[in-house]
Amino acid sequence: MVIKMNEGELKNRRIIIKNTENDQVIADTRIIRYNSSSNSVMISAASLLEKKFYNISAFIFSENSLYESYGTIRGTVTGNEIEVFLGKSREKEDRAKTRYPISVEGNVKGIYIDDKEISLHRGIHIETINMSANGILIKADAGSFDTGEMFTLVLEMGKDTLELQCEVVRIQSGKELLEEYGCRIDEIKVLQGKEQK
Repeated sequence: MVIKMNEGELKNRRIIIKNTENDQVIADTRIIRYNSSSNSVMISAASLLEKKFYNISAFIFSENSLYESYGTIRGTVTGNEIEVFLGKSREKEDRAKTRYPISVEGNVKGIYIDDKEISLHRGIHIETINMSANGILIKADAGSFDTGEMFTLVLEMGKDTLELQCEVVRIQSGKELLEEYGCRIDEIKVLQGKEQK
């Protein structure tokens, strides 16, 4: 079903954009605003490493729905923003359960004990396997986390850094002394430029 979206539903919501030519993620960022007349959204130009023309697919995580769109990016930067033309969009079912493969290396910078974050001197190295609207599956050394444990995960996404507050909800054995940890995402912050320092 093709649907219409609105500004209130999309502003500040997460959008994952893939290049349809090679199915690679080219941006994972937040929507600055939505333009209903052109059916487009503005994102930070820093979200894209290469400012050029792309045919894209996009997944937008609104509060109650997951939208899938097929459109274009034309590569024109205006005031540090770039426009993403959404084309036809449809609402997907099972928003929370739909997972998208995304392979990024990251680092756990702190764990929570009694609701207080304790910074880790060296951090825990992880690799992401896939991600949904409110969850992430990661791979790390066996014994790194226990079920119910909360931590802050930092992921480098191009020029932006994502900081996720996660809670481990399940653990499954992997290969070669590794385990897979299914985590619920409680909060996401996008850090840009000076915020990362």
